[in-house]
Amino acid sequence: MTRFFKSRLFFLALIAAAIAAFFLYARQDDSLFHQLIPALENSLERGEELRTAILDQGILAPLIFICLQVLQVIIAPIPGEASGVLGGYIFGALPGFFYSSLGLTIGSWLAFVIGRLLSDLIRRRLEGAKIYQRFNHLVAKGDFVIPFLLFLLPGFPKDSLSYMLGMSHMPLPVFLFIAALGRMPGTLMLSFQGAEVHHGNFLRLALLLLLSALITVPCALYRKQLLAWLTHYSRRTFADNSGPKAGENHG
Repeated sequence: MTRFFKSRLFFLALIAAAIAAFFLYARQDDSLFHQLIPALENSLERGEELRTAILDQGILAPLIFICLQVLQVIIAPIPGEASGVLGGYIFGALPGFFYSSLGLTIGSWLAFVIGRLLSDLIRRRLEGAKIYQRFNHLVAKGDFVIPFLLFLLPGFPKDSLSYMLGMSHMPLPVFLFIAALGRMPGTLMLSFQGAEVHHGNFLRLALLLLLSALITVPCALYRKQLLAWLTHYSRRTFADNSGPKAGENHG
């Protein structure tokens, strides 16, 4: 085995060890994370108790929530929508949005790095897979608008997208830009919803939920059609960019 593959296996082992260590900690009955995840399932009834438990940690409270968002991306222990609402509920709309965005960006970066580390180890097995070819089409010739739209539109598996783009040819700085920016509108909406729940402004909450539904439901219903159209657009753009340009002399 070459030094290149050994180094990648080493970094993957470190990541796996860190995740395993966290789970060992989280399984302890007195750990804060052990109390957080079950409470999230019934957040409306136990929301104030959960909010108090986190805020009682003082300056560590934002860090705890950011770590929760990071884990939500990497291993998805809780639904992303629930954690986004939780941020606004605990910290307020704008601080919750900031902490959520930071945690989601870090989590997306780690997922991308894991995908990049795995790519060279299993690329031969992936090259024949249609989904791998599809995602490489999405970033062909620097066409990064389509992955950005996938992060922007609700209903697409953004966490899985981070892993897959790590296995593609997309540069890391470009990925971080589109992942952070593309998640922001949805994250901001969830943070406002959580803040309205905490303040008891249920009329505003209903309006925000209605606005979210008007965007989310069509995207969810037509997700396959949207992805097929975007893939077709990417292939057509790739073919246009690869073809002979007007005025070129091929004689």
